[in-house]
Amino acid sequence: MSSYIDQLRQSMEEEKRLYELAQAQQTAALNQQKDPIKEAAAKLRGDTYTNARLSAIGNNEVLAQKGLAGGVYQEPRSGYSETSRIRQDTALRGSLNAADLEEAKKIAEIEAKIKDLGYDTGKQIAASTSRWNEKIAAAVQEEELRRLQREREDQLRRQQQEREDQLRREQQEREDRIRKEEQAFQRELANAAAASSRSSAPSYAQAGGGSTARKAGLTAADKKLYSRSLIDRVDSYAQSLGVGRAGTYSQIEQIQRQAWAKALEDLRAQFGGSDFAAIAGLAGAPSDLY
Repeated sequence: MSSYIDQLRQSMEEEKRLYELAQAQQTAALNQQKDPIKEAAAKLRGDTYTNARLSAIGNNEVLAQKGLAGGVYQEPRSGYSETSRIRQDTALRGSLNAADLEEAKKIAEIEAKIKDLGYDTGKQIAASTSRWNEKIAAAVQEEELRRLQREREDQLRRQQQEREDQLRREQQEREDRIRKEEQAFQRELANAAAASSRSSAPSYAQAGGGSTARKAGLTAADKKLYSRSLIDRVDSYAQSLGVGRAGTYSQIEQIQRQAWAKALEDLRAQFGGSDFAAIAGLAGAPSDLY
């Protein structure tokens, strides 16, 4: 996987971490608000209890003066004093319960804020992750396309190299074959040239006080031998023109045509008419060059 995609994933994780860090900080700040609420509630309960005790003592003293109650910690002496104590105890319990409920309410509000904060942070992280995943998916697709393009280019280069290597091998095989035949052919060509010289000796005829000479036409065997000589000359010219260094098939074809043109020019200077055309045809020369 490319470093760019890795960077995208690291950025996604970093953004997620920042959201989580912000959530943790805000949660800690909300939790810190609980302590003052608990302290205030505890103080309220203490003050309520103290006030209730003082009120009970004061009421008991008033009733004691009337002969309706005894000491603060003694049993009630009348139904009125007992009812008064019950009423005071109920009021105390009610005040303490109210303080507890108020504390619980405020704590619950803070817990609700913490819960909402977690929900909101989760939504933010989900949205952020979705955006980053889209970027990562696009980057992965682009990288895959580049990989396929590279593979295609590599394949084309290999195919081109294989074609060029094949052309070089074929050219080398042709050159090797020609070199192997050249020595034997030179001896055969020398013998044929001698025989052709004897068979095409000039004849003379008297006509009108003058004389004319006529070279006899080549035999079929001679034409075949000269065609093979022409092919060798074409190969020699192709080597001198750099066919072995050609990089493409079209370059090889161009050099071969140049070699044929030069060899045919030499042949035309030596032979003319039907002999020239026959030798060129037997050698397989391009028809548009002769």
